Amino acid sequence: MKKYKRLNDVYMREVTKKEIKVIKDEKLNAYITYKHVIDTSHACTTYINGRRVTILDKGYTILEYSPIGSMYNVRIFIDDKNHILLYYFDIIEYNEFKNDEIYYLDLFLDIIYCTKYASKCANFITLVDENELIAALNNNEITKEEFDRSYDVANKLMTEILNKKNIFINRKLKDYKRIKKNI
Repeated sequence: MKKYKRLNDVYMREVTKKEIKVIKDEKLNAYITYKHVIDTSHACTTYINGRRVTILDKGYTILEYSPIGSMYNVRIFIDDKNHILLYYFDIIEYNEFKNDEIYYLDLFLDIIYCTKYASKCANFITLVDENELIAALNNNEITKEEFDRSYDVANKLMTEILNKKNIFINRKLKDYKRIKKNI
């Protein structure tokens, strides 16, 4: 089944107290969601390059870009010392802003761009959840056109990242600092 998600719920299960701010950036033609974690029930961790790395905990922030008319959202995980850990791209069918919230229809396939800071060796890109995309096609939850489009968007994004052309990665902490300063 396609996953229709409310952006403010994504990566928030462990969070017990948070501060959320959503702004529309006309120049970027995107919504920016600032999710600052004040308290959690426990840290959210993942393995990166063979080491367990905390990607969400007290004092951490997730900055999300929802570009209008694009087929992806990008989530940036920032630690409590203002280091970018990773960028997580959701390939989506569409996003929409309604009732003062952002929603999107997830198309299963995701890209993770891990920073050298988190991996302790080098930046790297990985494509994940291909098994979910294939299962969705096999179960007739998505069409062959949606399946192909997911890969097309993912390949374009990975090429942008490799060529250092992705607008959101290139912004680094610019929007995070701007929003944090104005809260």
